[in-house]
Amino acid sequence: MDGIGYFKRAEEWAEQSRAIGHSEDAIAAATAAQVFATLALAAATADATAFKRALARANGLEVEPARVAKVDPVAFAAAHLEA
Repeated sequence: MDGIGYFKRAEEWAEQSRAIGHSEDAIAAATAAQVFATLALAAATADATAFKRALARANGLEVEPARVAKVDPVAFAAAHLEA
């Protein structure tokens, strides 16, 4: 399951918790919602850019292709490191 899947499951469990009302089952459903929300956050943190792109695509938004920065290591070292 990816981050979006975890997020959707968290929403489902949260809705079940609200529908159940005040009981031990509602507490269990709210706990499950929290677990899935935490897993969604972990997935987003692990690869935030890919998660954002997938979330945008899932919501029907256009996503720009990924840009890869090319850095010359010699020029970078010369500019940022003392000799």
